[in-house]
Amino acid sequence: MPCPLPVFPSGRRPRVRAARRPLALALAALLAPGALPAWAQTAAGADTARTLDTLVVQAQRDAATEGSGNYGGKETTLFKGIRSVRETPQPVTVISRQLIDDRVLPDLHDVLQNTPGVTVDYVDSERVNYFSRGFSIDSLQIDGLSIDQAGSTFIQPDTSVLDRIEILRGAAGLLRGAGNPSATVNLVRKRPTSEFQGAAGLTLGTWDRRRLEADLSSPLNASGSVRGRIVAAYDDKDFFQDAREEERRTIYGVLEADLSAGTLLTFSLQHTDLYATGSWGGLPAGLDGRQLDLPRSTYLGADWNTWDRYNQQVFLGLEHRFGNGWNVRLNAAHTRFGYINDFKQTSFSRPAAATDPYRVDVSTAIYGAAGSHQNAIGMVADGPFELLGRRHHLTVGAEGRNVATANSSGYWNIAPMTGVDIREWNPWTSYPEPFDTSAATYYRGIDNATRQEGAFALAKLSLTDPLTALVGARANWWSYSVPTNRASDYSVDREITPYAGLVYDIDRHFSLYASYSEIFVPQNAYGADGDLIAPVVGKDYEAGLKGEFLRGRLNAALSLFRIDNVGRAVDDAGSPDPCLPFYASGHCKVADGKVRSEGWELEVAGEPLPGWQLMAGYTHTRTETLRDNNAASLGQPIRSADPRHLLRVSTSYRLPGAWQALRVGAGVQAQSDAYVRSGSLVARQGGYAVYSLMGSYDLSDAVRLQLNVNNLFDKVYYRKIGASGFNTYYAEPRNVMLTVRTRF
Repeated sequence: MPCPLPVFPSGRRPRVRAARRPLALALAALLAPGALPAWAQTAAGADTARTLDTLVVQAQRDAATEGSGNYGGKETTLFKGIRSVRETPQPVTVISRQLIDDRVLPDLHDVLQNTPGVTVDYVDSERVNYFSRGFSIDSLQIDGLSIDQAGSTFIQPDTSVLDRIEILRGAAGLLRGAGNPSATVNLVRKRPTSEFQGAAGLTLGTWDRRRLEADLSSPLNASGSVRGRIVAAYDDKDFFQDAREEERRTIYGVLEADLSAGTLLTFSLQHTDLYATGSWGGLPAGLDGRQLDLPRSTYLGADWNTWDRYNQQVFLGLEHRFGNGWNVRLNAAHTRFGYINDFKQTSFSRPAAATDPYRVDVSTAIYGAAGSHQNAIGMVADGPFELLGRRHHLTVGAEGRNVATANSSGYWNIAPMTGVDIREWNPWTSYPEPFDTSAATYYRGIDNATRQEGAFALAKLSLTDPLTALVGARANWWSYSVPTNRASDYSVDREITPYAGLVYDIDRHFSLYASYSEIFVPQNAYGADGDLIAPVVGKDYEAGLKGEFLRGRLNAALSLFRIDNVGRAVDDAGSPDPCLPFYASGHCKVADGKVRSEGWELEVAGEPLPGWQLMAGYTHTRTETLRDNNAASLGQPIRSADPRHLLRVSTSYRLPGAWQALRVGAGVQAQSDAYVRSGSLVARQGGYAVYSLMGSYDLSDAVRLQLNVNNLFDKVYYRKIGASGFNTYYAEPRNVMLTVRTRF
């Protein structure tokens, strides 16, 4: 259904250049009258009974959520060889396409801050870290292959290309080798469909937000054995802070070809450009650690700041399904992250003898040429086998990943200014862009490479009709190298991460489960004997109850967990100081550190009643340092910035009868208080709850109008607090988004 070409509001856009607009013009053209070719218009009119909520997507895997209308999912592709959420003996959350659309969650950052059991922490204005159960989520997966987030060059993935996001909480060494016992996040992208379908969307919002999406999928030959899909998105927005803005362009294309009745070849290419401003830090705390309560619009940067970067991935997959139930999948990907232009940022610091909390020193840093090349390959075979008169399932596989990082070089401490009063700071006029680096300090980052290989096996054994055991292990080889300094190289060989679980089906609705899993983190530390300290090992104990109702449209889970992270290197007080040749000062190390995270989670996702969609999760987490050579750390939480109580709720309801074209929804993000400490200074964030509303109306079978209001009551709170430095970030004030979507 064609829509009029939208007229965007004008505004001050000092950095946007015409050269960045071709994708926006192409997407806008898709919405213009007469833009559809004749064959597409014929297809669009062929099935007028198809609505936005019940669009049937064919040629998709069972785990696909697109067109389901559901907020959850009963199957995943996250756990190798096991597709059922109920049969996975760990907590699993599926964020569906419907939930992403209803909440208008444009990137991974927005999704995870609405995900049960996950907290978001800002590194700076452009980079964020994710945490679960007190530990950092240090790796992502795209269609099952792991990628490193690559620091300053990483772009939050745009959700326009995704079918769903799968999150498995707890240790997952069997799935990905090295990492923290936090969570594994798998981004599952859209796949081609066996029939033509198209969609387009336009979102206008607060702070001049303009977002365009287009999505076309079709068979490419008469038999339908070759299918293609292309998704494009253009997102241009300002922020609630003065002079901050961001422009993101994403394009994703995927081809599928049936080489035979059981063989599928997949090829895809995804590219994202991001043009953004930002500053190294946020707002400063007072000299006593308390917040200065500066206006939320305050931006301590300049309008000429740039943090422009790109992400790109090429993916190739080959899958063969044998007639005996066995499947073999081979996937490979090449991923590149890098800067588009030089990175230019203003930096702020307090004078050494600070007496006025508003007086700061300012300088500039200019870096360039940072990047990361990542290659990943994985092969998995799984299928049934018979043993002792019962039918079981076996999964075996091998994976390899190589990450080569080229760190940036450039200058810092350019054009310093001293004693600036931030209350009078104007990001457009206070600091002219400097070009002279002759008096600045040169910096050269260290290039490095990380390599990881692993082989794994997992057996799902049917012990009795209601009782299933999962037994498996992974052997890992991991290495880190610095080409210019081989003395910095270190490696871990044949690290074994076991996995064991039990699932007991009480009846057709409920299952009890228990599991034990491990994961490891290598550490570059040496003991008095001259040997490398063994990796930190995360030992994860899980138990819980899962329920599946209404033929899988509603899932619920109650989970208990305890994670012991043991073996962190600490000072060996009985060793020499200095510990030569490894440390020029300080003792040798010993693997004696231990921290614990424990708690429970309750989650419900799906359709409790016809027309009512719900995703709700409550997490209670308590963390503690059990062993450390610093006595002051004993009994302290791993991360005091993480709340003990965390609630995430998203819900919607389609009205019955004559009002069935109308849907209403709401969301809640709530958490208990948290604090951070820097020396004797403490900054606190009180507990808070933030509410959102959604309403949509189907103008026809193919066109929907939707309104979203976030932070409904304009709650003033912080996404991150800092007791010192420039580490405080306000959360977004109340904002509104109006979206029109059409399918054809």
